[in-house]
Amino acid sequence: MHVRKTAGTYTAHPLVEGFPGKSSSHGAFGWSSLWLLDDGTRRVLIDAGQPAYIPLIHESLERLGLTAADITDVLLTHMHWDHVANFTMFQNAVTWVGEKELAWAAEQPAGTKFIPDLHVQELMRRTERVERVREGQEILPGIHTVAAPGHTPHHLAFFTERASQSLVFAGDSVKNIHELATTHVDSTMDEDASIRTIDRLRSLMTDTSATLLPGHDVGLALVDGEVQRLREQRAQISFFADALSPESDRSIG
Repeated sequence: MHVRKTAGTYTAHPLVEGFPGKSSSHGAFGWSSLWLLDDGTRRVLIDAGQPAYIPLIHESLERLGLTAADITDVLLTHMHWDHVANFTMFQNAVTWVGEKELAWAAEQPAGTKFIPDLHVQELMRRTERVERVREGQEILPGIHTVAAPGHTPHHLAFFTERASQSLVFAGDSVKNIHELATTHVDSTMDEDASIRTIDRLRSLMTDTSATLLPGHDVGLALVDGEVQRLREQRAQISFFADALSPESDRSIG
């Protein structure tokens, strides 16, 4: 999806679109969504992505005529590695993080699954260019925080109507099309809270005709009550099957 820009609004650019895959043999895919909002003054990144995204981020920004130094703000939905890891590469940006989410993550023992200990410590250490936020705030012009607990205890979503269409950045409170359509959630710390969050975000979509941008999928819309992807989902994958064969395409889509 590419949201067309009008005067005084944000343009939304997908830097990396997430993929709803799992691996029981190699841990989490970590293929999370990474979006940029640009109004010509602020360039706002929603989540920071995982380390393997660094070249993809540079390439996507270059296509837009930007560099990492042009990012003014990084908004973090929650404290998992695939959404946090690259915040340090945006040296001129203010990082916005949920106050309760960060405090919770900092209390977890080293080695807690999905929590990047060193990144959490760095966010706690910094006294400049880190802003701690709560639910229900307008943290940047036209961008509001929305409570979205379940996947983690203090997960936030972000909502804006300051675009050509309303947008909900759900992070992992809604990871993919299946979760939005069924409220059957995977990898949640509180299933009941996740279900309530999904119901709340579906209502927000209905009330504002918003597109929802999930944590591990392409953009989603509600059409006559049915959840639909806005474009085909695909992941380019290849591997070497044996000693003699060339690299083999195993793309999913």
